[in-house]
Amino acid sequence: MSNSKMDAYLFCIHCDNETSHTIEYKNNHIHSVTCNNCGVEIKIDHDYVRKHFKEEFVVRVLSKPVRMTKEMEKDLTGFLVSLPFRVVTKPFRVYKEFHENK
Repeated sequence: MSNSKMDAYLFCIHCDNETSHTIEYKNNHIHSVTCNNCGVEIKIDHDYVRKHFKEEFVVRVLSKPVRMTKEMEKDLTGFLVSLPFRVVTKPFRVYKEFHENK
């Protein structure tokens, strides 16, 4: 079982601000995300997610951080140029796909 941690600045709904978070991975999947400011921790129950959501969709969502890291390492400039557009459009695309495949 491979475990790792990384730090990232994410929006914390409890702090109502962008704060430093620690993301914990187990077996290359996000296990938990913890706000370093307020301590609120979100754990991912992979068994629940697999039971209630289409497997391919779940795998893509849970592996997104790893895929983005690889993309960033491969072409940092292209990644940074496309990021603002992707951040704006991705939630809508995920929502649309989720409701189309229910």
